[in-house]
Amino acid sequence: MTDFTHPFFIATQEVFRLMLDLDIQVTPPEQLSELKNRAVNVSIGIVGDLEGKIDYYFPESMTLEIVRILSGMEMNELDDFVASAISEVVNIISGNAMTGLFSDQVQCDIQPPSIEVADTCSNRNKSDKLLTFETSIGQLLVDIQLVKKVA
Repeated sequence: MTDFTHPFFIATQEVFRLMLDLDIQVTPPEQLSELKNRAVNVSIGIVGDLEGKIDYYFPESMTLEIVRILSGMEMNELDDFVASAISEVVNIISGNAMTGLFSDQVQCDIQPPSIEVADTCSNRNKSDKLLTFETSIGQLLVDIQLVKKVA
């Protein structure tokens, strides 16, 4: 297996479609204008045959809209409830991606997420494995920073 980004692509697409009833399209990274503003970064550690982390970047407005769709409640600020809900969405995406990797004989586990809010995601790690998406409620960047574990 050479490309371990595909399970993350499929998992993100499925979770957005099934949980949020949103279509998600790949977009070129240079078109991610919404992430130049305040962004929520949820980071998930990965251990096993691959090691590293996955960073999910959401614009603040998209984060609030995702939580509104899931909970039915209007959200106006990034509070503990919003952080918990967006972390759970990322847990589900990451867990589904681990299932996809397992079908390719790659065994990995996810670690608990960490979350931070930044004025921009321009200082993010610049990995060469980026998935960039567009939805009707905003843009999303998934930065896949994984390497094969050395035996």
